[in-house]
Amino acid sequence: MVSVSEVFKTWNEGFEKRDSSQLAEFFTDDFRFVSTIRDIGKQEALDWTAAGGNQTVMDNLEVLYENDEVAVTYHRATGTLGDGVVMALYTKRDGKFSQCRIVRQAV
Repeated sequence: MVSVSEVFKTWNEGFEKRDSSQLAEFFTDDFRFVSTIRDIGKQEALDWTAAGGNQTVMDNLEVLYENDEVAVTYHRATGTLGDGVVMALYTKRDGKFSQCRIVRQAV
């Protein structure tokens, strides 16, 4: 079972290296990434990551809760959208992540 910390680390590295190949194995085929500005599927999320994700850098991850079905996290995000904090709810199915729903607040 993959942990949300692994996904966070791999996603951040994917943005930095502009390579989403490692991230793909953590998502179900019907994965959704949902925020106030996008609702995209797995391939779109991988393409967005490979493009650098709005020049996003994520740090200071705090895992508030995680079990075999969900994970709730809080972290900082810095990028072309400005500085912000993000709260995320991840859902899991069959050992992979099936959705990431985020709320981002500018700081």
